[in-house]
Order: sequence, then C-alpha cells, then structure tokens
Amino acid sequence: MRCQFLRRCIDQIESNLLSVTKNMDLKSQKNISDLAKIEEVVDHPIELFRIWHDEARRYNPRAPDACCLATTSKDCKVSARNVVLREFDNDGFVIVTDARSKKIDNLENIPYAAMCYLWFYVNEQDQEISKQIRIEGIMKKLEKENFKHLYDREPLFCKIRSHICKQGHNVDWDELKQRHDEIFDSVRKGENDLPMPDHFVGYKLFPTMMEFYFARDHFIGDRILYHKDTLNDSWKKHRIAA
Repeated sequence: MRCQFLRRCIDQIESNLLSVTKNMDLKSQKNISDLAKIEEVVDHPIELFRIWHDEARRYNPRAPDACCLATTSKDCKVSARNVVLREFDNDGFVIVTDARSKKIDNLENIPYAAMCYLWFYVNEQDQEISKQIRIEGIMKKLEKENFKHLYDREPLFCKIRSHICKQGHNVDWDELKQRHDEIFDSVRKGENDLPMPDHFVGYKLFPTMMEFYFARDHFIGDRILYHKDTLNDSWKKHRIAA
C-alpha cells in the first residue's frame, strides 16, 4: 500500500512538472517574434511554385494538389470550390471538370479566375511551416489531345462518375445508384471500356499574377508578388508586407 501511495505521489509530481514545463513553453513562445523570409526568390514564379510544391509533397503527399478555384458569373456573383491540380508547366495550371458545371458556365462568360493553395506541415527542423500561393489569370479550354491522357489515368470510380453524374444538377440517389451499378457491372464483364465523354473537359489557368506567402512558427510572414508584363512576356517581382 505504501509503495502504491508513493507511486501515485511520484506520478502526480511528474504530471505537475510536465504541466509547468508546458506552461513555460507556451509563455516563452508568446514572447518570441521575428520575420520569416522567402529565400528562394527566382525570376519566374512558376519555378518558385515548383520548388514549394515539391516540398509540400515531400511532407504531406496527399495535400499539395488541392486548391480553391474562384470564378465569377455574368451577373458578377463569385463562386469558389476546391479542385485538384492535374498538372502544370511553365505556362500555367491544368484542371479537368464537367463542361456542364457551374464553373464552366462562369468561365465561358468571364474567363478570369483565381486559384489559392494553402499548405501546412512540419519540416525536418521541426518548424511549423505555413505557405500560401495565390494565382490570378485567364482560363482557357484545352484541345482534347492536350488532356485526354489525364482522363486515361483516372481511377475507375472517377471514370464512372464522369459517365453518370451531371455535375451540380438535381439527381435521384436511387436512380444514380442503379446507373452506377449497371456501368460497374459492365466494366467488370469487359463490356465497357468507359471512353472519355464529350463533357469531360480540360482547362488551363494562364497566370498574370502570382503571390507567395511564407511564415513559420511565431515569425511574421513574408510575401513576394509577381506581375506579368504581357508586352515583354516577362515577370516583375516585389516584396510586400504580410
């Protein structure tokens, strides 16, 4: 009994010490301040995007391709939704979607759009990293030969979705389920290879502005703003306040 009592006392002391240590850490963190700095400033913003994207993928493999895409309707109402970046190159950023969707109706009327990427992770130095990339520009529809490979490598459920779903429109769940099961069964029997439907489309955002934000731990963020000089086909960059 005495040993158990002593053990409980020791456990309580250790718990109290741990609590005090945590409180001291929190208090010390509250008294920390400095400026974060974007070190890898390059002439072309998509090169910086590539560097940051690779790092985000290294620390959080499933997250870096998700982004928020904002579009505007012809009556000036803004809509935003999360989409998946399928690929990018030195010209811009590619997504695929349903041509019958609200976003495409918006883009057909007003081709200007904005993307936003937000990444949080802890690096090997145990630093809490926060990065955001905002992109603005014009979205253009791609020719089929420029995005068919993206459809070909879609997983099965995505291909079935493109055949049974009319994105954003009213649907009866039971009817959708029946249609899904019919197509799924035909695929398993080798009777349906799910060719790319005409409403499966690819769009590319050609950026005219890109802004990079970086912060870590209790440091004040840093931002680099790139604007494209369309006359000279070059980029100008500035450091701006967080």
